Parts: sequence; structure tokens; C-alpha cells
Amino acid sequence: MEFLDVVAARYSAYSLDDGIEEAGVSFDDVVETVRRIAPAVPSSYNSQTCRLIVLGGDDHRAFWSIVADVLRAKVDDEERFARTEAKLKGFSDAAGTILFYEDDAGTEALIEKHPSYKDAFPVWAEHGDAMMQYAVWTGLYDMGLAANIQHYNPIIDDRVGEAFGVPEGLRLVCQMVFGRPTGDRPVKRRLSGEDMVSVGHTKRDIE
Repeated sequence: MEFLDVVAARYSAYSLDDGIEEAGVSFDDVVETVRRIAPAVPSSYNSQTCRLIVLGGDDHRAFWSIVADVLRAKVDDEERFARTEAKLKGFSDAAGTILFYEDDAGTEALIEKHPSYKDAFPVWAEHGDAMMQYAVWTGLYDMGLAANIQHYNPIIDDRVGEAFGVPEGLRLVCQMVFGRPTGDRPVKRRLSGEDMVSVGHTKRDIE
């Protein structure tokens, strides 16, 4: 697919399974693609503070088991938790999960070096995180896969960090679940390009 076609076709897919090899994609292919994308994503002052961990197979399922355990301890309503558990099982049934982290030490180093921008660097770091997520998400779609993004952090951070040996100083930003899409693409209202983008003119030109 052409780049613009991939961008336009990408969507949040919640009906996923682990049959990516039937789609002609291996877990190693996913890892390699993510490794190619990550260094190419722009970041403020070339800070490159995003860190990613790709989970597949038993590791992927172990991650969602941890999420379920943490939430079970916080939700005392069995009926309510049953609905949550069913949702988590849907994520676990997918092929893998990519954990997106931010290295806050890198941002702090930039603040020390450029203190006049101390309020801006954390915001710019979030911009870098968002671009990383979008680039990886689009790359997965280009491979014939689909994904959705979840945010069970920060309540899962300690358990996940211990289970997967995450280096200290990394802050979990989000979790991207990926797999082979099995359902129909949902119909969502989207504004047109004309609604969202205008051509700017100086006041002098308008007059």
C-alpha cells in the first residue's frame, strides 16, 4: 500500500487473534519492523528518550495476567470485574503487546542543560512518545496487522517492571496490543480534510 493509503486505513482494532503467521508475518518480523521504525522517529533535541519492549507468546499472555491480577485486587465487585476480565482476555488472545516507555532521565538531562526550556521538555517528550506510537501503529498496519492502545499504567508499573526486568528510571506510557484483525472495521465519523485544514493568509492578503 502507498503511505497515504496506510495512514488513511489505520484504525483501532479490538477484535484480534494470534494468527499473524497465517497473515504471512512472524513475531520476529514484528520485532525487526519496530526496530527499524524506532530510530527514525523524530524527537526534540534528538533526545531519543522512547524505549519499547515487544512481548509475544507466553510473555504477552503473562503481561495480561499481571494486569488482571492487579485489577482484581482493586475491583471488589465480581460482576464488574467479570466484564473487565472479558475485555482483558480479548487483549490476551491477540499476538503480542508493545510496551512504550519514556526515559525521564534523558528529559531531566536536557532540562539541566537548557533550563530556560524546563517547562517545555516534558511536553516535547510526550510529543515524541505520540509520534513513536503512531509510527509503530502505522507500520504494523502496513504489515497486514492491526492494533489498539491501552493505558493500564501506572497501577501495573511495579509488577510489570519486576516481571520483565525493566530498567529503573523508565516510565510506562502505554501498551499497544497487536494481532491479526478478525472483525469488521468499525464505522466512525471522521471530519474531512477541508474541515480540519485551512490555508493561512496574512491579514494584508485578506484585505
